[in-house]
Amino acid sequence: MTFREILASVIDSTPGALAGAIMCADGIALDEYRKADAQVDLNAVTVEFQRVLEQARKVAGALYGEAEGGLQELMLKTAGHQLLFRQIDDEYFLVIALRQDGMLGKARYLVRNVLHSLQEEL
Repeated sequence: MTFREILASVIDSTPGALAGAIMCADGIALDEYRKADAQVDLNAVTVEFQRVLEQARKVAGALYGEAEGGLQELMLKTAGHQLLFRQIDDEYFLVIALRQDGMLGKARYLVRNVLHSLQEEL
């Protein structure tokens, strides 16, 4: 499966999901999938949140040590959206944007199910 097909499977199967992207540690999106009516700019999100993710990784490492404390997930709820960030490996993250009423739990479940496929594609 391609990145776009994997992203589409998660977004299209999650009620309230709008878009998803595979992003590099530098904040640049490797690939993206969005529903036609999605009004969220994941390119802006990935660039701006790169620093937040890097700091979250440092906090996780400080709390538990680098070997055991790697960041796995980060969830952010804003006035307009829910964002789920999931670490794929040391270099890449997945980000999923959902509406406020989107099913974040289902998105988390589906992302865990496709994580191995994403790692193989990288």
